[in-house]
Amino acid sequence: MSEINRVKDALKHAAAVAALLVPMAGAAALAEDQAEEGLAEALQPAEGAAEDAVAGNEIDAEGELADGMLDEEGGDVLAAAPAQCPPVAAVQEDVPSTDLLDTAFVEGLKTWLDVPVVRLTLESRNEANASLGQSDIDALDKQWRAETESDDQPLITAVLNSPLSTYLLRVQAGQLGLYSEIFVIDAKGLNAGQSSVTSDYWQGDEAKFQKTYDVGPSAVFIDEAEYHEETDTWRAQVNVTLTDDGGDRIGAATIEVNLTELARRSKAGI
Repeated sequence: MSEINRVKDALKHAAAVAALLVPMAGAAALAEDQAEEGLAEALQPAEGAAEDAVAGNEIDAEGELADGMLDEEGGDVLAAAPAQCPPVAAVQEDVPSTDLLDTAFVEGLKTWLDVPVVRLTLESRNEANASLGQSDIDALDKQWRAETESDDQPLITAVLNSPLSTYLLRVQAGQLGLYSEIFVIDAKGLNAGQSSVTSDYWQGDEAKFQKTYDVGPSAVFIDEAEYHEETDTWRAQVNVTLTDDGGDRIGAATIEVNLTELARRSKAGI
């Protein structure tokens, strides 16, 4: 009987041990699973970083290869770009020569200036303005300058509506951009006719008048070329003395020539 009791006690002890060991085994298994999952999660960023690093190395390698190819082919195009685009100053240095405004060209200008509307207008203006003193001229010039900034322009309108101004405007339009401005000046240095509004009325204090009318009947003065930024063209003024049928001085004329256009026509043989 005692032997049976010992066996029962042994079985109870084994059962108790088993009951204790089973939860521990489950916990161990769970811990193992969690550890594996944690390891996998921990490894994922590392693997991603490794893949990114590999991709980055490939990109860097491709970049280095591309740079090497650019160097072998003559350097980086972007680095060379500024040298291929000259600054504005460099472009403006290519000034058409005023040699284009030669004797033949000037004589051509005198041909359409030697017409009755030019002579008759100047003779009439010179007679009407004969008594004007410098103070009168200054007052008229002041009035003109004020009118350029006003809607009321009686003096400017009187000049622009004259037959001479109409003729000069038609000459300018007929040359299709070769002349950018034309105006005729009387013996007092005042505008007698013009193709467009000038900033002032009296030209007697400027070289265009002093180096032509004041010099003599055959005087010609060609001013230096100037760059016109708005139209990206070079221009130069040709100034000549105007005479009557007897060869006496009656005024002067200024023709602003588009040198860029003249050079183009000359190159094209026009």
